[in-house]
Amino acid sequence: MSLCIGNEGSMFMVTEDGDMSFVGRNSGGELGLGYQPAVKPPTLLGKQAFGGHDVVMASTCDGRSACVTSTGTLWMWASDFDGAPGMLREDQIPLPTQVFLQTPVLMVACGYAFTMVLTRTKHVWSCGCGGHGQLGHNDKNDRETFTQIEHQRFGPAATVSMIAAGHRHSMALTTTTAGSTLWVWGSRSYGVLGCEVTGKNHMVPIPVPAAAFGGASPVSMDAGVGHTMVVTADGSLWGCGSDTFGQLGLHKNATEADVSICVRTFQKVAGSDFAHGAGVLMAACGYSHSVVLAKNNTVWVCGGYKNDLGMCLFTRSLTAMDPALFGDSKVLVVAGGKYTCGAVTEDGRAWMWTGTGTTSPVCALVQHARIGRWHNVRPDHAMAFAMVAHERLGEDASRFAELLPSDIIQSIIDYTHLEPRADTPHGLHDRMGRRPR
Repeated sequence: MSLCIGNEGSMFMVTEDGDMSFVGRNSGGELGLGYQPAVKPPTLLGKQAFGGHDVVMASTCDGRSACVTSTGTLWMWASDFDGAPGMLREDQIPLPTQVFLQTPVLMVACGYAFTMVLTRTKHVWSCGCGGHGQLGHNDKNDRETFTQIEHQRFGPAATVSMIAAGHRHSMALTTTTAGSTLWVWGSRSYGVLGCEVTGKNHMVPIPVPAAAFGGASPVSMDAGVGHTMVVTADGSLWGCGSDTFGQLGLHKNATEADVSICVRTFQKVAGSDFAHGAGVLMAACGYSHSVVLAKNNTVWVCGGYKNDLGMCLFTRSLTAMDPALFGDSKVLVVAGGKYTCGAVTEDGRAWMWTGTGTTSPVCALVQHARIGRWHNVRPDHAMAFAMVAHERLGEDASRFAELLPSDIIQSIIDYTHLEPRADTPHGLHDRMGRRPR
């Protein structure tokens, strides 16, 4: 992901050139810049800090941060040197440190005092605190080094395509010829697993029945402290867990007196007709709020928080933000932090705002680099991508999907570095989230 937000308001941004940019608090070194005070202006951390390789995605949670490079190397740094395991020792300063795994890494997800990775061989590894079964190893043991979750636990002939980490629960998405399946494990608090299981915790991955999403296939998910959001292929949004602050958007008439609202099975938050028929593209979970991006590039928020002055801000149902707050530019990706939200627009600017108030000011943060997509693609990847995205050639992209396996198509998209010319069709511009310089 090109954008992620920490619990204390720090924001990590992957630039189009494969560097990283940081802004926010750095009280414990969570920005990977050593022991420095809060870094308010955006600060660029070049790829030289990561072995000279392009950064492709980053993740952070509770002072624990990580990123993955284009070569599949994993880098971690953290401020939680209080005995919590996870590859980093107390005598190490909080600077990016390479973690050596047996196979290249595709994706990383940081939870509260634990970390998961998805390798290019589509296996899931985890390390850190395991007291709630969130590591997926059928025990509650902590692990100081990454250990692979037994792949057969995800079912026969399944390919893991995505992972997500919450406060004390974990998720994975698998694909087979029959479709996609969501797997959950860890703490059952507030109903975050979305399915009825026995015991306080579930220590191995369990599948969520397809019927839980009305028969639609899950395509992405995110996890907060006490809630979970899932997007299905038909553009619907489903949620479970705590809705005390309105973070699920399911109880619009609730009041502050309703101090414990828990949804223990997945409920539909928005259908395919959401956002004037556009449907949902992605959802991100904050501490007690959610931010949703519709397929028409509009941003919606729900939830609330209590700030340092004791003031509570609530938006108990999904509410649209004014596009003018983003300079009337299309929003391509959103992220949620403890009290903050973030977004990246098509012009490569990153935006960050506090809370879920729909009139909150939105500020452009990064001037030294553009966030998101890259350039300098291999010619064969560029041609394949253009065939799918071109307004005329991509008219029936399903035929292209039949010719190549889904993992190859995903790799083309993941590792495409495109720099559009001025005469490039608008359809390709929009797909890449780029404008010519």
